Amino acid sequence: MKTRHHRLALLACAAAAGAAGSVAAATLLSSSIPGAFGVRYLPDRAVVTCTVEDPGERGVAESFRLSVWLPQPVRWAYLDRELLDEDALSWDADAGQVTLALPFGGHRVHLGWAGEPSLPPERAAIPIVAAGRGAGSLTARFSLDGMEATGEARLGPGTAHVRLVTAGEVDPGAVSLTSGGATLGPWQPRDGDLVAPEPLMVAENPSLALQVRSYGLSASPIERVVFEDIEPPTVVRRVPGDELPEGALLVEAEDFVDSGGSAALIGEGTHVDTHGGACIYTFMGDGSWLEWDIDVPAAGAWDLYARISCGDVGSYRQVALDGMAVEGLGLVAFPATGGWGHAEGEWWLVRLTGADDLAPPLELTAGAHRLRITGVLDKHLNFDYVALVPHR
Repeated sequence: MKTRHHRLALLACAAAAGAAGSVAAATLLSSSIPGAFGVRYLPDRAVVTCTVEDPGERGVAESFRLSVWLPQPVRWAYLDRELLDEDALSWDADAGQVTLALPFGGHRVHLGWAGEPSLPPERAAIPIVAAGRGAGSLTARFSLDGMEATGEARLGPGTAHVRLVTAGEVDPGAVSLTSGGATLGPWQPRDGDLVAPEPLMVAENPSLALQVRSYGLSASPIERVVFEDIEPPTVVRRVPGDELPEGALLVEAEDFVDSGGSAALIGEGTHVDTHGGACIYTFMGDGSWLEWDIDVPAAGAWDLYARISCGDVGSYRQVALDGMAVEGLGLVAFPATGGWGHAEGEWWLVRLTGADDLAPPLELTAGAHRLRITGVLDKHLNFDYVALVPHR
């Protein structure tokens, strides 16, 4: 709550009533000079923010008096980050108010009635470790409600298991780590640390945000963030001559049977050199997905191909078949092709499985199968078609 007045008489707010028990009414703040004020009541203290300009008048004192209602007698106080002497405080037991003289300007005052004097630290550095080496750090900033830390990690792209090395006992439910819109959790205690139940998919040099909700921290409860078992993406291989092998089962990208997330657009005549005269474009990497039905004539090993264009630095996708993740295709890196398919040579045929450094061939039964491709890690990608080719 804030006011421009020098006296604020209100029914006690819920926070104050909770701290004081039953309170009918209280003058929460009273100042000798008008200004802007705010007060927040916490379990062991009231935190007051104030801005009072120097009146610049002769005969006016160099400070102003501020009185604050407290549910219990004041035991200690901070002016900004300086601990005040006890003789700087005056307690009025009848009014339940502490009065102190403050210099003009903007200040934050902590008025405590329980525990030892304490302030949250201003900031701390939390190291990031990847594959046993330093990979950056997070800058942590503190409030009485907890800690928020942000920074960039020098790793990726790929998937990795994440472990938080703790400085003591930490409530797993109070911790969150976010990267690229993905938030890990719920965290699980293991050997005194916290581990994520699922690997995190990270872009190259991802931005991280770590949050710990805990009252009255005196230091970071997380000593370091560790990325383990980092698995790089499968990088597709361009097909020489951009020609599909014989026996290919080709499905036009625009013939998808289901979709989710941001809508991909069907371009008819909007791009050059497309198979069948159309393509899918603006297929976003925000978790959006497309599905195609493919009828396989014979059981056996098949390889997956796609014709794509990408005017970005590259793009990433996940591939699933019949609702199941495909080995080696949990994160697939597609290259930049020089454009979005508006000029000759910007469409590339690429192979995803069945060759060195690629995922293994798909072992398929005869009959209908459903292929899903999901966009991840932000970047767009255009598709002309997908295809299955008998493995050779």
